[in-house]
Amino acid sequence: MNKFSEAVYLGRLPDVRMSFQLLGLHARKVGSRWTYPSHEHSMYEIHWMMDGEMNMVVNGQLYKQSVGDLLFIRPGMTHSCTGAGPQGFTYFSVHFSVHDTSFCRELNRCKDIYYPADSVLAQGLSSSLSTLYCLAAEHLSSPPPAFKQMKVHAAVFELLGSLVGQLSQTPSVTLSKKEAIARQIAEQIEDSVKYIHLHGEIQETERTWIQDIAKELNLSPSQVNRIFREVYGKAPRKFLSETLLGEAQRLLKQTDLSMDHIAMMLGYKTNAHFSRQFKRWTGMAPSEYRNRVQQQSLDYEPDPQPH
Repeated sequence: MNKFSEAVYLGRLPDVRMSFQLLGLHARKVGSRWTYPSHEHSMYEIHWMMDGEMNMVVNGQLYKQSVGDLLFIRPGMTHSCTGAGPQGFTYFSVHFSVHDTSFCRELNRCKDIYYPADSVLAQGLSSSLSTLYCLAAEHLSSPPPAFKQMKVHAAVFELLGSLVGQLSQTPSVTLSKKEAIARQIAEQIEDSVKYIHLHGEIQETERTWIQDIAKELNLSPSQVNRIFREVYGKAPRKFLSETLLGEAQRLLKQTDLSMDHIAMMLGYKTNAHFSRQFKRWTGMAPSEYRNRVQQQSLDYEPDPQPH
C-alpha cells in the first residue's frame, strides 16, 4: 500500500502571489504654515494624524483631521492639505498599490474617506501604524537591516489585513449591471494569468480568449471590449498585459529565478520573446529592471524636508 494513501488534509490555504508595492512611507512634523499642493496619484494612501490639526481637501470635500483621525484616499482622488491650528501638526502617511482584483474590490467597496479617531477602522489600524512609525523613526537616515525589513513587511500586511477586514464589514456599494459584468471580465483575466503561471503556457490566442469570455457572459466580443473600457478605462487586453507585467515584476524583484525560468512561468516560449515584450511594457530589459531594483534597495534617500 502506498504510504501516502491514507493521508488526509487537515487544512489548506490558497497560494499567495500578490503583486504589491509600498512607497512613500513617512512621518512628518510641519509648521502651521506648511501646505501641500493639490495632486493625485495611482496609489492608495492612508493618512494618519499624530499631533495637531490639519485640513485635507479630497475631491473638493474638506476634512478636518485631529489626533488619531485617519483618511483613506483611493487612486485618482485629488487632494491637498494645509495646517488648521497655530502649532503645526505631525502626520504619518503610507502609500501602496496592490494588483489583485479581489483585494482591491474590498478596498473600494466603501466610499468613505474620513474615519475619526474613535471609529472602528481608525482604532483597528492604530497598532500597525504605530509599529510602522516606530520602525521609520528608528531608521530615519539609514536603511533598515534585513531582519527589520521583514518586520516592516509583517507590519504592512497586518495593516492591510486589518484594513480589508474592517472594510469588508461595511455594506457593499451596489454595482450597476455594467460594473458587475466588467468585474467578471477582470476576474476571468486574472484566472487566465493564474493558469499561465501554473501551467507555463498561454492557454489560447487573444481572439479565442475574448470569444470564450463573451460566450460565458452571453455577450458579443465587441460588448466585452466596450463594457470593460467604459468601467476600467482600458481594453481587456491591456488589463491582461498589466496583470502579466505585475507578475513579471514580482518575480524579478522577489526571486532569484533565471530569466529563462521566469519567461517559462509566464507562458513565453523563449527568453528573447519575454525580453522583447517586457521592454515594450517598461522601456527596459528584464535584466536591467532587476538590476535597477536591486540598486534602489542599496541606495537610500531620506525623506525631503517639509515645504
